[in-house]
This record gives sequence, structure tokens and C-alpha cells, in this order.
Amino acid sequence: MLLTRQSRIAINLLVTCARADGRYVHTYEAAAGTGASKEHAAKVAYLMRCAGLIKSSRGRNGGIALARPAHTISIGDVLCHTQPEMSPSEQSQPADDPSSAVFSAIVEVAWSGFHELMERFTIDDLVTERAPQRLPCTGCSRMQRDALPRNTAPATPVTANRDAHAQPIHS
Repeated sequence: MLLTRQSRIAINLLVTCARADGRYVHTYEAAAGTGASKEHAAKVAYLMRCAGLIKSSRGRNGGIALARPAHTISIGDVLCHTQPEMSPSEQSQPADDPSSAVFSAIVEVAWSGFHELMERFTIDDLVTERAPQRLPCTGCSRMQRDALPRNTAPATPVTANRDAHAQPIHS
């Protein structure tokens, strides 16, 4: 699943606001941390305000701030407001094609799993300074192999290469 530019900007805006400890952050200040223009960041901030995740205030001391505590804003919630919908109704093949229905079901399950994982993490997880959580990697078998006794599952060169990509996750 690729995150849209809008999703990345929204997450960065929320993290910037969370780090501000309740004070209002100017849009240009928040935009600087995202690599986006002030205008683009303002559009995303407006979307986040409509979603109830950001509050805004006009004037010299105005800007944007979190509308709720950072630990109550899940990344999944942010993505629901910024990612394009992955609707099974958008099929490129005729509806009577059985492979189209199967593919739609696969996409729906994948989106559901991704969203479920993103719901586990909050903006607060991105702000606090703590060791990264150990996450099971779907691209390798390290977590399953660690559960086995040492002598039953020697690491093969293929397994070692496959696990190398997940070193930051598993260490």
C-alpha cells in the first residue's frame, strides 16, 4: 500500500502539532517540516480540521493545533480521511468475470488488514522517543523461526538474505 502525498503531509502536520505541546503552530511552520508548500499544507490542514483532528485559529497568534490528544488519533483514522477509497466497485473487468470478484475480495482483505494495523498506532507513537516495537514481518519468517528450537531451523542463505531487509524491524 502506497501512501499518498496528502497522507504523508497530514501525518507530518499532526506530529508537528503534537510536538508543539498545545500551542498553535503557524501553517508555514508546519509546512516546513513536511516539505510541502504553505498552500498545500493549508489544504491538508483544512481537510484534517473538517475531520475533527485539527483545530485552527485566525490572527497573529493563530495557527493549527491538535483538536484531541495525540494518543487518541490513530494513523488509520488519518488515512481514512486522506487515502483514496479502494472500492471493490471500481473493477476494470466485467462483473460476471469470476476472477474480477476474486480480485476484489483479495483487495478488500488487504485493505482491511492494512487499516487494522494502522489503527494500532497513534500520532503519539510517532512523537515519543522510545525504542521501536518489534513487529512481525510478513516478508520473512524470522518471527516464526525464533519460536522454534535453535537446532531445528538453521538459517539458509536464502532465509538470511530474505531476513536482511527486515533488520531495522527485528533488531
